Amino acid sequence: MRLKHGLILMTLFAVISDALLIPFYPQFFAERYGEASPWHVGAYVAFISITVMCVFPLWVRVARRVETLHILQYTQGIAAALCLASYWAPDLVSYWGLSMAMFAFKSSYLLNFPYLMRTESDETRGGTIGLLSVTAHLGVVLGAVAGGAVIEHWGVRGCVLLMALADVVQMGLCTWLIRSRRMVPVLAEDAEERTAPRRFSLTGHTAILKLAVVMLLFDFGAALVRPFFSLYWSSISEAGGEVVAGAAFAVPKIVAVCALLIHRWLTLPEQHPTRRTLANLMLGAVGLGLQAVPDMATLLIGRVLLGWALYQLVINFDVQLYQLSTPDDFGRDYGVINIFQNCGVLLASFTAGSLVATLGLRAPFIVACVAFLLAAALWLWSFPKARPAGHASALNPNPEDSSHAPVA
Repeated sequence: MRLKHGLILMTLFAVISDALLIPFYPQFFAERYGEASPWHVGAYVAFISITVMCVFPLWVRVARRVETLHILQYTQGIAAALCLASYWAPDLVSYWGLSMAMFAFKSSYLLNFPYLMRTESDETRGGTIGLLSVTAHLGVVLGAVAGGAVIEHWGVRGCVLLMALADVVQMGLCTWLIRSRRMVPVLAEDAEERTAPRRFSLTGHTAILKLAVVMLLFDFGAALVRPFFSLYWSSISEAGGEVVAGAAFAVPKIVAVCALLIHRWLTLPEQHPTRRTLANLMLGAVGLGLQAVPDMATLLIGRVLLGWALYQLVINFDVQLYQLSTPDDFGRDYGVINIFQNCGVLLASFTAGSLVATLGLRAPFIVACVAFLLAAALWLWSFPKARPAGHASALNPNPEDSSHAPVA
């Protein structure tokens, strides 16, 4: 197994761990601590985003001094220990404290992406981004279905143990990659040879900031429908049960995996033109709007359309980010984008709870549809030259005009 495959396998376990409880937090808090308020669920998911948003830039700074795998070897082990501690948390306050500390250490796995990009060549980078995207989608599918099955058979606390096990597996993979000498060092041994990080300025990185705002709206819309999906499914479908709800939640991710298989089966080139971003944002908006219709078949059609759009959009945004950044700055720029993404998830978490409490379970789908339309309008305004095929793209600027161009 090569380094690339080891990192992708680690990403799979990390996403599975994250996805185990996402669609079942209302049931988790109601069963374990007797807390059934939608506001509380929204606040908890929001604070996960705040924790990741605050801590991840620190991991990026540490990664400038310490190799990524050495960081992950310890942080994932600490995350597993904190997860086990939260399993025995006697009350809601202690569970909040322990689980937030766990997410702080667990978030270091996001360093996998910029590290993997630095070890890839320009020719293989697009295909690797696509593979990572599908891995993340597959992880959500497995996590959601496994979460539903565990809750049905062993109760909500079983998911916490499974999360800890996934962290232990990640720590073991890190240790094996290091000891088998498969790790590729990306830091210069001499401190003087290390490139000083360029200061991030508003004027010099306008394009990245515009992309970040588009991704904030995108992640807001995608995350808004997650926390209460299982309750919404139960309200419109006679096919009850947590496993069925988890499977319905995972439909967009299943579609993403099928999209990759179709892509490979037709032997299409590993290219994802960013000009398709606009069409996919519109397709995603249609998919979200259809899910607001209280009919099971219409909802499933909407989730299929949303899944196809999400698969394309996640890859397009990552490709676009890398085109706007450079290998040396990618960790920092990825951190900036990650802050905006977490802001989107954060807003979605607070908004979802208040929308459900005041307007009902259909409201998040309608607001998410509007968010996708706003993201499409903003992307069209921000990157107009990326639209027509064959024209010089704003995403591939002349190196002499780039803010990252070397000074003559």
